[in-house]
Amino acid sequence: MFPLYISTGDVLQYEHGQSLLHSLEQAAVHYASAITLRSRDARLHLLLGFVLEEQYYATGMYGLQKKVDRERDELSDAKSTALQDDILAVCNSMVSLANPRWRTSCRPWIKSINNSETKDSPAEQTMFKHSTSAFLRKRARTASQLLHDEESCVHRALMKYLDAWSLSTDNWEYNLHVGRLLLLQGKNREALQHLQTGLALCPLHPALRFFTGLAMLQQKQKASEATEKEAALFLQQGLEHFVSQRCSKSWVKQEPSDPLSSRSTQFLHGLLTLGQLQERNTLSEKAMSAEQVYHTVAGLTAQSVSQCVCRSEVSGQLEWVLLDAHFALLQRLFQQGECQAKAGMEKGCLVAKRCQSLTALISLTSVASCQKLLDMQEKACQLAVMTTPRDSHALCLLGIAQLAQYDNNPNSEKSKEAITDACLSFQASIQLESQTQRGEPPEQLSRQKWWRDWQETEREKAAKQQNTQQVGVKRPSDISVSKRVTGQGKGRPGHGWMAAAVTKAPIPPPPASIRGGKAPQPTAKPPAARGRTGAAAKAEGSAKLSNSSKPQLPTNKTKHDCHPDTVEAQKETSVSDPALADLSSPVNCRSHDARLGLARSLSRSAETQDQAKKLYQEVISMAPGVHDAYIELVQLLEPSDPQAAVEVYCRFPLKPAAEQSFDDAFITGEIVRMLMTLEQFDNPQLGPSLVAHGKVLGLSCIEKYVDILEGKCMTKLLRSVYAQMHDRQEDDPDLQDFFKIRCWI
Repeated sequence: MFPLYISTGDVLQYEHGQSLLHSLEQAAVHYASAITLRSRDARLHLLLGFVLEEQYYATGMYGLQKKVDRERDELSDAKSTALQDDILAVCNSMVSLANPRWRTSCRPWIKSINNSETKDSPAEQTMFKHSTSAFLRKRARTASQLLHDEESCVHRALMKYLDAWSLSTDNWEYNLHVGRLLLLQGKNREALQHLQTGLALCPLHPALRFFTGLAMLQQKQKASEATEKEAALFLQQGLEHFVSQRCSKSWVKQEPSDPLSSRSTQFLHGLLTLGQLQERNTLSEKAMSAEQVYHTVAGLTAQSVSQCVCRSEVSGQLEWVLLDAHFALLQRLFQQGECQAKAGMEKGCLVAKRCQSLTALISLTSVASCQKLLDMQEKACQLAVMTTPRDSHALCLLGIAQLAQYDNNPNSEKSKEAITDACLSFQASIQLESQTQRGEPPEQLSRQKWWRDWQETEREKAAKQQNTQQVGVKRPSDISVSKRVTGQGKGRPGHGWMAAAVTKAPIPPPPASIRGGKAPQPTAKPPAARGRTGAAAKAEGSAKLSNSSKPQLPTNKTKHDCHPDTVEAQKETSVSDPALADLSSPVNCRSHDARLGLARSLSRSAETQDQAKKLYQEVISMAPGVHDAYIELVQLLEPSDPQAAVEVYCRFPLKPAAEQSFDDAFITGEIVRMLMTLEQFDNPQLGPSLVAHGKVLGLSCIEKYVDILEGKCMTKLLRSVYAQMHDRQEDDPDLQDFFKIRCWI
């Protein structure tokens, strides 16, 4: 089959008639010819279905496509626009007073949309027009989607599997393939019937058991506890069979017809479902844990994604599975009471690293931005902040996620809250620069609703733990109680400490591993004098002193940078406290990212754009090579002060023309455009910018500017630009001839 002839790194360019897709088509033709001769042979129908399903992965994962089909897809946008024009013309005709019959005949179509009967008034004619237009668009979109589904390889493969099943209904293999494709199309009830029939014929087949369990969980009725346990057992057995095959010494390559394949998103989604069931300990302790299942899914999906050489429906589904698996692992790691990773590594460090990795993966994914993806990104950043609330980088990532939520829908009900939270997160990130990551959370977090909700949840958990411990303390023997408390003091803090923290402070701090390393003082004093617990307690006091030496950052100010005197005060504090010198607490680095994010957040409102301009200037001073800071600052300046906008662009440090990128070319092009608009033809930046822009993007990109300069008789400038673009002197004979032809000399 097709995947046997392809490997990572292959160049998928072939001569006409020699591509792998052409080979699959030839195989389909041969099977179809055989079916015409032996139409009652169910096996031939099954093999043709395999080939058609293989074409789906060939086009979806490897981007193989006919030239005719590619050109047809490129014209789809034009066809869509033409269809919209046709619909609009039809609607205009239907609301015309000269065509009352059309309007009457169309009323039943839109009865569900517009309950009131359409009259002849202009307002109701307009309403009728929009309702009919929406109805026709919906019908056209549904018909187009149905046609696409009927033409898809998966649909045609299902038809062949059904043909094979109709010829031999008592064959377990035919029921398996019909059931899994029906399940893929959302026909869960019919799929379960076929899969259960196949399972009755072959009870021990791993794939049948796996997909039967998956179908049992996807029915309309909520599965009972017994059904969930049975389905989880089927899914677990399918996973064990897959792993045992991969670990077998005799295993060489997986058969393409095997439904339990790592490239099948249906199989991977089933494993995710198994992980969700195992989070509730549905199966016994001998089964794989939820973390093991999620790690397996992440590894298999990463291998499959690496084989996708193009962006397609298949690659998008695989990337979603990869994101879901890593997000589930992050949540499991955060929820664990104790870290089960390598000895010596803290849970907070692991959670922070996984949050950063998941955020980077989301930013690099080819999945189109949607609400689900934005929610996942924001939740991952929130978990990082919950773990280390004084991590400046984590707060910056949280602000970026909150700003993305606002930009996704600025007119929503939660948009104001999102942009406010983004500003607070960026301000906290800037405030904590050059400070340690241990200590109390910044004040800006307490002003965000999600943080207060989480604090309230932690308070309720602590209260429940306190009640549980009080019930356990009421025992006849006080000696046993004291021994138990002493035992807790030697290890990690017990539940009673969390309850005590709730009673002492109005807003209780989270557990030690979540609050960034601030550990409680244990009950037994001898162990507290040594080890990390005592040092962490001292670090808390020093962190508070450091915070008191730095004034809190106002939310409506623009001075978000850490001043040198603040950093010096922190250094003096660290020297004066000997315990702090031994504490290996990370120190937040100074970065321009938080300032750039805060500037973007402030630029969304006209009232705070002046503050945004100052922050953009600060970003340019800190990181002169960041293109976005120049571009976004110019967008704010150009409407009111175009000359200042030009000066901002002229401050950009340009590399030699041979080393410039397309981003550099954009800035040089903007300099040329603005100078030409202002008619500053004698500006010293015009010539070098024209040369740099033309060298990167070509002469055709500056032809219109050349015509303008030629009309203004700026021949000296034009001669200099052309000579520098061709790396020649102006007195070069060839250039002299060209200049004479253009009448520049």
